[in-house]
Amino acid sequence: MEERIIDKDELRKVRVTRTDGALDVVDDTLPEAAPEEGEAELGAEYAVEFEGESYDEDLVGLTPSQYREEIERRARAAQEAHEACEALCAEGDGLLAAGNWQAAEEKFEEAMSREPQSERAEAGLWSARTQAYASDEVFYTERGAREFAAASDGVRAKAMEAFGEQLRAAQGELRAEADELRKTVEAGQAERRAPFRANFCYYRLRLCIALAVFALFLVGIGVSASYILRMQSAMPVILTGASGALAFAAFVAVVIFSRKTLVAARLVRENEKLSSTEEGARLLLLDNRLACLAVVLGGAEDGPQTEEA
Repeated sequence: MEERIIDKDELRKVRVTRTDGALDVVDDTLPEAAPEEGEAELGAEYAVEFEGESYDEDLVGLTPSQYREEIERRARAAQEAHEACEALCAEGDGLLAAGNWQAAEEKFEEAMSREPQSERAEAGLWSARTQAYASDEVFYTERGAREFAAASDGVRAKAMEAFGEQLRAAQGELRAEADELRKTVEAGQAERRAPFRANFCYYRLRLCIALAVFALFLVGIGVSASYILRMQSAMPVILTGASGALAFAAFVAVVIFSRKTLVAARLVRENEKLSSTEEGARLLLLDNRLACLAVVLGGAEDGPQTEEA
C-alpha cells in the first residue's frame, strides 16, 4: 500500500469537478488522464479553485449547486451589511453635523458592527469620539487607547496630525508630575507603615490572650460542673458560676479585640493602596493616563493598571 504525505501547499489548490453527478477531488500535481468522449463537457462544466490564503474549508465537499448557493448567500449578506452600514453612517453624519457626539458615536459603532472594514464608519466613529478632532479626552481612557492602537493607518495619521504634539507634551508633563508625587506618596506610606503594623501586632497579641483566657474558663466550667453531682458541697456550683461569669467577660474581650484587630489589619492593607490618600489617588490617575498615552503613542503594549483590592 502506498502512503503519501500531502504538503500544506498542495492542499491550497484543489479542483472540484462533476462527473456523472458525482464529485471528484483531483490533485493538480498528478498527471491528468485524457477524458473519455462525453466526459470532457461534464468535466469542464464546473470548476472551483482555492489558492493561497483564500482557501476556505467550508466550501470543500460542496456540490456545485451548493457551492453556487453559498457564494450567492455570502454576496447577498455582504451587500445587505454594506447597505445597512451606509444607512447608519448617513444618520451618523447628520448627528455629527448637529454636534450630537454621543449619539453619532453609537450610530458609527453600530455601522462598524455591520461592516467592520468600513473606512467611512471608522472615520465617522473617531470624528465623533474626538468631537470633530477638537477633544483628545478619548485617548486617556483604556478603551479609547486600545481601540485607537488597533485603528487603521488613516485614522491614526489624522489623529496624530491633530493631537500628536499635544499628546506628547501632555505625556511629558504628566510623567514629571507623577515622578514628583510618587516620592511624596511613598514617603507617606513608609512613615505610616511602622505605626500601623505595631498597632496591628498590639491588638493581635491581646486577642490571642483573650482567646486563651476564654478557653481556660470554658475548661473551668466543664471541670467544676462535673463535680456538682458528685459532691454534696456547694463549692462546685459556686466555681461553675464564677467560671461562667469570667468566661462571658473573656468572650466580650475577644469580640472587642477581634474588631480592633480587624480594623488595624485593614489600616495596614489600605496604607499600601494608592487610593487610600488624596495624593495617592491623584498618582493612580496620573499613572493610568500615562499608560493610555503610552498605548496611543506606541510606547507600550500594556494598558492602564488597576489597583488590586
